[in-house]
Parts: sequence; structure tokens; C-alpha cells
Amino acid sequence: MGKGRAKRAERVSWIGLWVNVALTAFKFFAGFAGNSAAMTADALHSLSDMATDAVAVVGFRVTGRPVDASHDYGHGKFETLVTVIVGVSLMAVAVGIFIGGGERVLAVVRGRAIPRPGMIALIAAALSIVVKEALFVFTRRAARSLSSDALMAKAWDHRSDALSSIGTLAGISGALFLGPKARILDPLAALVVAAVIVRVALPVTYRGVSELLEGSLPEEEEGEILKAILGVPGVRGAHHLRTRRIGSGIALEVHILVDRTLDIASAHDISTAVEAAVRELYGGGAFVSVHVEPVSEDLPEPAPYDDGHNGREEGPGHHDGGFTV
Repeated sequence: MGKGRAKRAERVSWIGLWVNVALTAFKFFAGFAGNSAAMTADALHSLSDMATDAVAVVGFRVTGRPVDASHDYGHGKFETLVTVIVGVSLMAVAVGIFIGGGERVLAVVRGRAIPRPGMIALIAAALSIVVKEALFVFTRRAARSLSSDALMAKAWDHRSDALSSIGTLAGISGALFLGPKARILDPLAALVVAAVIVRVALPVTYRGVSELLEGSLPEEEEGEILKAILGVPGVRGAHHLRTRRIGSGIALEVHILVDRTLDIASAHDISTAVEAAVRELYGGGAFVSVHVEPVSEDLPEPAPYDDGHNGREEGPGHHDGGFTV
């Protein structure tokens, strides 16, 4: 992530952080003053937002640093780490909310009365929906502009809070206006909040962990990369493709096949053109390593690509197989 891009992402995170500080404080007050388990759960969700906004600010500050002697591929993985922290913290909050809400539901089932929530909890839920939806729109726009998975994770974090506040609003409204028997709707709304959070957090966490564990790019993306490589004049085939994501950028290695009669300078020009073709897809910050292999007319061409193996042995994360024009 370039320094300017990281600064913009950091600024967006600061805005989210200060909004969440104010909103979380009000939600906790409304939850306790209004005797609402659903609003307290909503406040815990906002507290997790506040914490992850703080982590994001630090993460983007580190991510913006340029390549240095200790990080040859830059600091993009810090952005991925932020994504994982956001996802894991969301799931931890969901577990806590589920336990608290579940205990209240069981209490009602066993015949114990729970207090009627106050009007202030209803006001806080309505305010939360408006504020968090506005933050979602603002952060998602920035995430798309900056191609940032971490910011997009934060955007959906805001959206999950807005959605959970809708459930909170419904639960509190039912408990307020439908009589004593309907008060179970308040803790039930807390359980809905937990389910929404998990639904959002799981895919975010999975993508981040996969990237930290050096997962390859999706097959469709690799296909687009190979299509661009094979479109370079002079490239007769490509194999041994290895890819991985580094924050918002990528790194890849590929072997290209060229005519063995070419001189070194011509072969180098082709490999440079291959690098340019990949960077046209992913930007100038992509790390591209091209190995040139000569092939002659009297030798058989590699088999066309089928499943990425073609019966050859592979190392870990190794995509082998021939790609012919």
C-alpha cells in the first residue's frame, strides 16, 4: 500500500474510531439505564468496532511504509493482519452476546421476570441504525476507491452493527409495547445480533487467514493473469505459476517459454513486457518474477493447461502445467 493510499485509509479509520467512541458510550448508557440486554449487546458490538478502528489506524500507518531492508515485499501483510483481527474480534463479541442473551432467554423460559426496557434504549437503537449505515456507505466508498480489503472489512463491520441495531430496535419495541410476555423479544434480539455478526465475520476472517498462510489467488484470477501473459508477443507458453496476495497487491512467479534462437536482449525484452502486462492488471506495486525458458521447434510443446498438474510433480503451492498459445 502506497504512503498516500495508507494515509487516506488511516484517515477513514480515525473518523470511524471517533464516531464509535461517542456511539458506544451512549449505547452502554442506554443499555444499562434502559435495562436492555439487546442494547447492551449492541454496545458491545460497537465497542469491538471501536477497538478494531484503533487497530486499523495503527495497521494502516505501518502498511504505508515503503519497501525496506527487513521487508523486501513491503508491509502489505499488516493490512491483512488488521483484517484478521477485525474478523476474530467480531466473532469473540458474537460469542459473548450469545451467552448473555441466551442466559436471559433461559431465565424467561424458567418463569423469571425480566425488566421492561426503557425508551432511551429504543432511541439509542434508532440512532445507531442511522449513524452506522452512514459510516458503512462512507467506508465502503473509500475501500473501493483504495482497493482495500481491510477497509472493506471495516465497512461491513459498520453494516453488521446497523443490521444488528435493526434487530435490537425490533426486540426493544416488542418488549416495550406488547406487554410482559413479549419482554423475551429483547434478549432474543440479542441472539439475532450475534448471528448477524458471525455471518459477517466468518468470510472476512477466512480470507485474511488464507492470505497470511500464503494462499494462492483464485483460479479465475490466475486465468486472467495467464491470459495477459500469453497475449505478450514472443511468449509461446507459460507454466510454474505461483501467486499470493500482499495486502492490496500481489506477488507472482512464472516461467515463460520463448524461442531458443532469440538473443539475451530480446528474451529480456519479452520478460519485461510480461511484467508490464501483469502490472497493468494490478498496478505498479505488483511484485513480478519472470523466468525465461527456451524452447525449440523440433521439441514437443508442453501439453495445454487442464487442471494445473498434467501429471508432473509439484512443490507446495506450485501450479505446474503447460500453457500454449
